[in-house]
Amino acid sequence: MLSVTRNRALYNSFLRRPDKFMAKVEYELRKHLNIRLHNMTVADVARLEKEVMPRVAETVANPPMVITTDDEFPEGHIATGKRADHDQLPPEIQDLWDSNGPRHAQITLLFNELKAMNDLMPCDRFEKLHLLDVTEAKYRANLAKYDAYQLGQPSVQVDKQVASNDEPIEAEPVDPELDKKVGAARKSLSKWRKSFKDAADDEARAKALAKIQEYVDVIKGLGAGLAEDTVAELSALGIQF
Repeated sequence: MLSVTRNRALYNSFLRRPDKFMAKVEYELRKHLNIRLHNMTVADVARLEKEVMPRVAETVANPPMVITTDDEFPEGHIATGKRADHDQLPPEIQDLWDSNGPRHAQITLLFNELKAMNDLMPCDRFEKLHLLDVTEAKYRANLAKYDAYQLGQPSVQVDKQVASNDEPIEAEPVDPELDKKVGAARKSLSKWRKSFKDAADDEARAKALAKIQEYVDVIKGLGAGLAEDTVAELSALGIQF
């Protein structure tokens, strides 16, 4: 830990009280391990940030436009971006557009959080940077598919997702007992993901990560799947699949 963080204060504290500082050490090592598992170095993370941030800045500055109805446009106004034939498109093609609204909000949030983290080390920014890169790439891919689709042609099936936990419906088991177990595991996973985001210190974050890994293992062990965005987000936290 000392060789990768140069944090001698933490090193000395751990030698004196390993039981108290074990979670903190694990958290620090997990951040660096996560970078290595992506076949990257700290220098690679810095380069990635220089590539991703300008690209995302353009996306943030151009949010998806939607159909609005208000006093100024009582008949409904179609802003630039959304297709005039949107309501005639297959549901899975409509979803490419509809799901990009919340995705753009997530991109904007991550982008602003990273801008506020400029004083931190690259390893501290990597989790959010990787998630931002994956999420924004998905956003652009959705727009490209949505724009390219020609009415009447067969569409490519896309994952349907449950809004509460962002998991694909297709992954749900058909056996009622398995369905119940998977549902409980998904609920616990969502709880600990929220706990991680709300954690006040490194020890609480480390505990939440351990629980997240536990319930991911349960879900995968039961033969159920996880949404692409969820896998990307959790992988960025060091969760193993």
